[in-house]
Amino acid sequence: MLLRRPTLLFLQCRERPEFRLDDLLGGGSGVVRRDEWLALAPHLESEVVLEDSDVAVFSAVTPGQARSHAELSAEFGWERIDRLVAAGLLIGDHAGHADLRERERALGEVDWWGPAALAQIFGRWQGVDVAADPPRLGGERWQELMATQGAPPSETVELRPRSSWQSLPTATASAFDQLLQARTTCRNFAPGALPLQDLATVLHRVFGAQAAQTLAPQAVALKKNSPSGGGLHPIEAFVLAQRVEGLPPGLYHYQCVAHALEPMQGLDAEALAPMASELVAGQVWFADAPVLVLMAARFQRNFWKYCRHAKAWRVVQLDAGHLSQNFQLAATELGLGAFVTAAINDACAERLFELDGLSTGAIAVCGLGRRAADTTTIEFDPLGKAVR
Repeated sequence: MLLRRPTLLFLQCRERPEFRLDDLLGGGSGVVRRDEWLALAPHLESEVVLEDSDVAVFSAVTPGQARSHAELSAEFGWERIDRLVAAGLLIGDHAGHADLRERERALGEVDWWGPAALAQIFGRWQGVDVAADPPRLGGERWQELMATQGAPPSETVELRPRSSWQSLPTATASAFDQLLQARTTCRNFAPGALPLQDLATVLHRVFGAQAAQTLAPQAVALKKNSPSGGGLHPIEAFVLAQRVEGLPPGLYHYQCVAHALEPMQGLDAEALAPMASELVAGQVWFADAPVLVLMAARFQRNFWKYCRHAKAWRVVQLDAGHLSQNFQLAATELGLGAFVTAAINDACAERLFELDGLSTGAIAVCGLGRRAADTTTIEFDPLGKAVR
């Protein structure tokens, strides 16, 4: 068996407390802290605890060079090499590592800046249910947080004395102000179906290509209604339609140039409901929206220009932010409720919409529908402008 080192491999030293009876009996606190080494690799989905001597193995296998299992075992011991192979930190050419080799291939085809790849993979959620684990979402009430965390940082920051401040003219009010003030996150959706025309309007205004221009052979730039780093627009919209008039329930991909929904899987409403709940990590106030839209990034579209760039991954997140604001404004203009959440189960999104998480990965989920007449889940609307 030939073994090689992962393309990207990071080591972290973490302090770990342990209870030691001998320390307690010797007059100490009983808590002894020791350093623990962790291996983090984007082709894996969880950290791996290392022994101190494991690091030398990685130094002995240079990137791009394979060494035989027998050769490494003779140098470092069979038990150590077998353990690193089982953990996926040494990748073999045997059948058992086919999936790891495929993930390594996908990772290698995208020009990731290493730390960004690590953040993308290790920031994923799988199987999270915020009802069972509210602190994971930041679900504690303000009073509970203040009891444990103290007061939050000030709502504003003052960097110079007020006497030096320059007053500004009052902003000129317009219909746009009314639209902005009416935009509030919706957590209460009516049970009825969303008109297909409304869905089409929001998708076109937010994700649709308004124009296209060929800049070079096989290089086409799209004009959309929001800015994008390098004009590349790497965000794709995937639709989970639960209740839309004239549209069969199911999973779709939005074709932004053709302005069409590409069917991926037809499902009935009963089958979609648990999928929607899992996708938004058990946030029941979002799961019941007639339509959920997953924003997923084709990273190579962005990284093609910004190859292994330290800012490229951050720009992708900014792109999603621009789109989510336009999504909420477009929905609000139609008298609809909308939301955006990054608290999603990425692994569920990947399974539903056939993503690998490395070349194309989930970023956030938006949703929209008619607002319910009654508010059963609290919403933040201090201006009282939300249209119902």
